Amino acid sequence: MSRWVLITGAAKRLGRAIAEEAADRGWSVAIHHRASPDDAESLRQDLLARGVGAVTLAADLEDGEAASQLPARAIEAGAFPLVAVVNSAAIFEHDLIETMTAEAFHKHMRINALAPCLIAQSFARALPTGETGVIVNIQDYKLAQPYPDHFTYTLSKYALLGATEMLARALAPAIRVNAIAPGYVLPAPGQAEADFQRLHAQTPLARGAGQADIAQAALYLMESPILTAQTIYVDAGLRFIVPERDFAFR
Repeated sequence: MSRWVLITGAAKRLGRAIAEEAADRGWSVAIHHRASPDDAESLRQDLLARGVGAVTLAADLEDGEAASQLPARAIEAGAFPLVAVVNSAAIFEHDLIETMTAEAFHKHMRINALAPCLIAQSFARALPTGETGVIVNIQDYKLAQPYPDHFTYTLSKYALLGATEMLARALAPAIRVNAIAPGYVLPAPGQAEADFQRLHAQTPLARGAGQADIAQAALYLMESPILTAQTIYVDAGLRFIVPERDFAFR
């Protein structure tokens, strides 16, 4: 019987790369998206062609009830046994302390921190008796160097960092909970590709982390039976550099 993983935000970007890597290793994938049905269906067809199961699920993770129902909906759609979750979906909207609003703060917290906790809660309730499960949360390398750009986004990722360790303690021994803190992997929203290419390799290793590096790290955490409450920085050492601004402004 195939193992199933629910990946939020799987239709695009890092979530899609993780889904493809998981399929290549024999995992079936429940593909969550918010409003990208064509991308999700394209990925589903690609994964089916690789010989694994795949289903798609639309949900707005700003809605707490929708987030909470996602594992049960995945199982109802055929994702059984559901033994892994990757919380990749997130919003990344720019603000500074001077421009932050209560609305922006709560929106980032609901999607980036609360939704993963609600999904974890429901996943734990639905885990089949005798199975062990795993959760991987996608973080951000900037937690090690918290420059002031994307103020409310960063606060939400700090909340998820704490939740990762608390969930690992609360859900043991049945469920392991870990996180990945990617480096500068993809262009920021609105950033020119030429700018991204110019900055991507400016790391201590003289190369930037790619989507494949993040996906491989996610599968390592999913498949290693002994790791829990760990955050792996997949950033080519980028966190050793102290920035004043986000890459989009350099």
